[in-house]
Amino acid sequence: MGIWTGIKAAAGWLMGASDNSKGMEIVKGVGNWIDGQQFTDQEKAEDAMKRAERYGEFMSQTMAENSERSRTRRSLALLILRWWLVMLTTSALLYRVDPGWSEYIFKIATYSDVAYLVLGIGAFFWGSHLLRTK
Repeated sequence: MGIWTGIKAAAGWLMGASDNSKGMEIVKGVGNWIDGQQFTDQEKAEDAMKRAERYGEFMSQTMAENSERSRTRRSLALLILRWWLVMLTTSALLYRVDPGWSEYIFKIATYSDVAYLVLGIGAFFWGSHLLRTK
């Protein structure tokens, strides 16, 4: 039963429809639909465990690869992370010498697209370890 059918039937019941048992079933159905929209703490925990297991399986399958493609992916990831760390370190060291250049380099390193790239690489390679610790 769709939500609109339930609302229409509940409105008819509230306006004085003769079949009370059917109206109560519809109200219960709408209540169950609303209740189903909110996760309890236990449901959240179960969902998180299922996602962690699936993500862990994916990570173990991907990390076991040793094809040219996977080696290239790891090399690029390390290159990007090293560049990002050099930019942040340079920004920190330049702060005493030239705050303007320090701020400029920091903005480049923390630009949203670069930050998403670094976060994505971190999540891909080390996300399963973070999920296991929680």
